[in-house]
Amino acid sequence: MPSSSARPAASTPRLIWHGRSRYVRVLGTIRQLQQALWLHRDLLRASSEADRMPLHQDVADAFAALCRRNGGAWIKFAQFLSCRPDLLPPPYIAAFTALREDAPSAHFDDVQPWLEELLGKDWAQTFSAFNIIPVASASIAQVHRACLADGTEVAVKLQLPRVRQEFYEDAAALRALSRVLAPLLREIDLRQVVNQLITTTERELDFTEEARHLEAFAALPHRAGIRVPKVFPQLCSERLLVTEWMEGPSLSQVLESEDDARIRPLLETLLDSTLQQVLEFGLFHADPHPGNFIVTAPDTLAVLDMGAVENLTPEARLQYTALLMRLLGQGEAPLQPLFEAAGFGGVDEARLQALSQALVDAQTRDDTLVDNLRTLMDEFRRLRLVIPDPFVAMVRVLITIGGLMTRHQIPFRMRG
Repeated sequence: MPSSSARPAASTPRLIWHGRSRYVRVLGTIRQLQQALWLHRDLLRASSEADRMPLHQDVADAFAALCRRNGGAWIKFAQFLSCRPDLLPPPYIAAFTALREDAPSAHFDDVQPWLEELLGKDWAQTFSAFNIIPVASASIAQVHRACLADGTEVAVKLQLPRVRQEFYEDAAALRALSRVLAPLLREIDLRQVVNQLITTTERELDFTEEARHLEAFAALPHRAGIRVPKVFPQLCSERLLVTEWMEGPSLSQVLESEDDARIRPLLETLLDSTLQQVLEFGLFHADPHPGNFIVTAPDTLAVLDMGAVENLTPEARLQYTALLMRLLGQGEAPLQPLFEAAGFGGVDEARLQALSQALVDAQTRDDTLVDNLRTLMDEFRRLRLVIPDPFVAMVRVLITIGGLMTRHQIPFRMRG
């Protein structure tokens, strides 16, 4: 699949024309941000990020509003950024996390030609039943319930027809927006962040990647209570994913019930599985929010939506775990060799002293493990350390799961 930078120059006018309504909103947001930066230019000169926090909040709200209005790839951009507390101050993380992925579904009159293109004009013969009303809709895809010709119930995840084109249209606009924000976010290389964001989103648009993730995940020796839907690779493509149908409510729905007797065993299963994935397998679901799990039995979870997966080598897994456990107060090994072995950059004596003091302060506040992990990521960003992406993904997953455990008063302990 070609990268966004590989789009032919001749297609630019067409891309601009098709994306004109979203571009107008981008330009409006750029003008809004430029005015805010000018009015608060004294804050831009402030050396302390804390002093610039009110301006960060205004910018985060404006950017989140733009993503919500433009939808599609912009929601995926926001989701990516919401997972990077090592890069962005808290106002951005909060604003982007609040964005819901729910989206209006495409009408079946638009979807049917797409199915014909992906499966052939006789696509309906593949199924004995196909519900034209989607059971779920999100920013880039919608899911239909169907039965194969042999009666097997399946979930058909169909990428929306215009998503890929809009992605290429929006990548250039996002780069323009990042140039406006660069003076405010001077602690990070915003150009590099945006390029990484675009590459990651582009990868998630290829559903063959998700199919491979599901098959690899299913082959692992999971503990009891974890199910992985079967993939039907002969029906899958870059824009279509067909998997076994999993019956039951989402974990999100169960958590809303506030039925502790039902919730506790499910979250304990999720915690055990997550720690096994991170610490034993090295292959883990990098987006484990409750909406990505189906409750198929009282203590059984089916794993869905594996577009985002991280894979750690055995060596990286040991190095990351050793560093993390040491940062969380277990052991007295020198920190700098652990950082260097784990592939961090920018670590020097002054930064280590500042980081150590922040952790001591967190311990005196009797913070939870999840709070300590958040403190770590905030300090890494503030000190401008170069952090390996897989380490960020690992800590983000632990923060997500740890937050669920804390909310429902379930002990969360790292296994060394």
